[in-house]
Amino acid sequence: MPDEGNIEHSHYDFWRPDPNAPQSEPEAPDPDHGKDLGYLVPNVSVSWGVLPSFNNPPPGSEQQGGGDVDEDVPATPPIRVDLSGVRATEITLISAARTVVDAYQGLREHVLSVQDDVFGQNDTDLEKDPTYYATSAQEVPSQIQPIAREFAASMNPAMERALYFMGTTLELFGEYIALINRTGQTYSEVDRNARFPTEATNRQVVT
Repeated sequence: MPDEGNIEHSHYDFWRPDPNAPQSEPEAPDPDHGKDLGYLVPNVSVSWGVLPSFNNPPPGSEQQGGGDVDEDVPATPPIRVDLSGVRATEITLISAARTVVDAYQGLREHVLSVQDDVFGQNDTDLEKDPTYYATSAQEVPSQIQPIAREFAASMNPAMERALYFMGTTLELFGEYIALINRTGQTYSEVDRNARFPTEATNRQVVT
């Protein structure tokens, strides 16, 4: 609806708060306010330059290479595993891991390098004595410093905690890739230790 100056107004222009409306609960204090959580932020890297071969025994196992047959092992039907498919999946995942780790490391280094100044915590202003024209301007703390430091006291821990969650997620991703590699090694180990049934004399037909 236009006013006397022919200016269109929204109904929001005439909104007034209801004095009888219920008041919201005050926000709880920030438990991380003023804390330095940088020690939590992990430094992540991809340690595998070359993927471990499936011909290696899985970590923690002992390569038997023969020996007595455990009588408690039940008869097992043939197991068919496409190890080339397992390897292709592993290659795809570790390539993705290198990409996201590089991005995370860049973000981590940037955040940790600028967080002490980025919000204006150390800003200064130039101030000159107005009573004497020959006085050179001097740097003085900016009026924004107290506000900036109060804001940074909550924002910096929040950013560090976000980096912590990102880094630990990448570590879990790496553990998943390691489990895939161990799966391939385990199937190969099973194949190497598989034996044909024995004759009645308990002699192995094929070793």
